[in-house]
Amino acid sequence: MGIRTVIDGVEYGDEVVRRWELDRSRAALTLLKRRIGDERMRELLALDLAESDASMAPLPKGSGGAWRSAVTEMTAAGIDVDRFLTWWQGRLAGGDRSALLSANPEHYLADSSGGVVEIIETIGSGPLRFFLTFHDGVEIADEGHEEYPVRIGGTGRLGDGTEIARVMHEFGDGPDGLRIRLTIQFPANAPEHVFVGHQWHFACEFTNWLEGAHAQA
Repeated sequence: MGIRTVIDGVEYGDEVVRRWELDRSRAALTLLKRRIGDERMRELLALDLAESDASMAPLPKGSGGAWRSAVTEMTAAGIDVDRFLTWWQGRLAGGDRSALLSANPEHYLADSSGGVVEIIETIGSGPLRFFLTFHDGVEIADEGHEEYPVRIGGTGRLGDGTEIARVMHEFGDGPDGLRIRLTIQFPANAPEHVFVGHQWHFACEFTNWLEGAHAQA
């Protein structure tokens, strides 16, 4: 459309205005989520969460115990494993709601105050509530794991205890900076958009977390 914006004699392109809009949208969403609070958020999304439970709970049995991976790989210059993990794990341990909620517009709830992380975020086509526990022994061992000396695995379960996801976050330093491989597994017969959607979900949230860690450092 050839939109021209001039502020104090300086001309800006559309991409600058859109970036401003994105930044302010993220801030507005985070403010609203914090004002709504956890209990009210659960109430507001109760019907969506019931539908998600009903669609996701049968998947493990229907997959016959088979799991399928969705993988996102990232590199980030100007930061290393220690600096990023110190920041990121500190946000989780301290229950930093602003950092956790603002990382992705579809983070509706993220309560890490009790050790087990209660999460409501979009999985597939709508919000899903699950409980993520980080622990050793997660059975994800695709090729190339030796390239990532730091591995953080976990298991996600629905409210009734059904195991619905397995995660493995891997980190290593390389010539181009921090290297990250993010893997999530869902039951193999889950719809395709569940896998693809979470690859982009990972890319969004970790981009914002990397920027937050870099800015603080």
